[in-house]
Amino acid sequence: MIRVLELLTSTALGGGPRQVWDLVRHLPRDEFEVTVAGPRDGPFFGRFGELGCRVATVRAARIGLGPLLATLALVRAHRIQVIHSHGKGAGLYGRLAARRTGAAAVHTFHGIHFESYSPVGRRLYLALERRLARWTHTIVSVSVSQEAEGRALGLFGPGQSATVVNGLDVEAQDRLLATMPVGRASLGLAEDAVVVGCVARFDPVKNLGALVAAVERLAARQPRLVLLLVGDGAEKTRLQGLVARAGLGDRVVFAGWLADSARALRTMDLYAAASLKEGLPLALLEAMAAGLAVVATDVPGHRDVVRDGETGLLVPVGDDAALADALGALLADPDRRRRLGRAGRARVLREFAVAPMVEKTAEIYRAAAAAARR
Repeated sequence: MIRVLELLTSTALGGGPRQVWDLVRHLPRDEFEVTVAGPRDGPFFGRFGELGCRVATVRAARIGLGPLLATLALVRAHRIQVIHSHGKGAGLYGRLAARRTGAAAVHTFHGIHFESYSPVGRRLYLALERRLARWTHTIVSVSVSQEAEGRALGLFGPGQSATVVNGLDVEAQDRLLATMPVGRASLGLAEDAVVVGCVARFDPVKNLGALVAAVERLAARQPRLVLLLVGDGAEKTRLQGLVARAGLGDRVVFAGWLADSARALRTMDLYAAASLKEGLPLALLEAMAAGLAVVATDVPGHRDVVRDGETGLLVPVGDDAALADALGALLADPDRRRRLGRAGRARVLREFAVAPMVEKTAEIYRAAAAAARR
């Protein structure tokens, strides 16, 4: 039995915790004993418990000695062989604990985000990640683009990295959409509205203001157009201010976080993502699996998922006019939307299934555990 600790920086709604949840529920129970640890800051903390695995509180998003001591105690108490960390804080404490105890460290970058730091902060962050990499058995990237970026930044050594693309349990999503869909009326959407939707954490990197600007450009041409934003976060007040200044009023609907946000996909006619950067966005995979055509910025993560002109449209990042034009072109062409949506679903089924993600991760755990025993 291989004993694994999944150490999370957050258990809030979002792609990282959701991917770990999918991983834990699909790993073979007769081979892996999984403990999950992270802060009690979101619904996934309870959902991990419902899977029957051991769950513990570690405030990995905080800086201090407490989270490290808590991680060390967990590793020693449960004789953990592999520590798999997710996120910056977890990556720090997990790899320090692995070095101290002799466990093997695995770390996943769910996006490499440091551009908002000061120049000094960027240098310190990259120097820390390069040091931590020396104590890490395998560093996992969730997309080919992200692995290329990590290699260029020197975040791992030769032979140390692995790309394990995010996987989606399409069958489970299909059942959810068939049995528990969210209706338009419950979100305050008119039945005849033309809905562009996005599911995201309200964070500057998601660039949601660009979607508001696109709707402002399209409003006169599309009198029934509504932007549906599913999510929440620190940017909400700023986004509401943009909506008010643009005079969009009820043309932008803030739905908040929804449990299993994919349930809202059936309310959408088109999916849009304007992020400045991504790892490999689960919400985009969910939209494509639901048969939605997508418009996304041409950035790492998005370009790993969307084939321009085949499964959706890619537009230059920072070009609000191009984003509005792409949205307008697809809104005016339902047949093209359906063709792109069918191709997108087929690609998710073919290339982003959950089973390969789980098996590749299991292989990494086996190799890491074997190294830890030596």
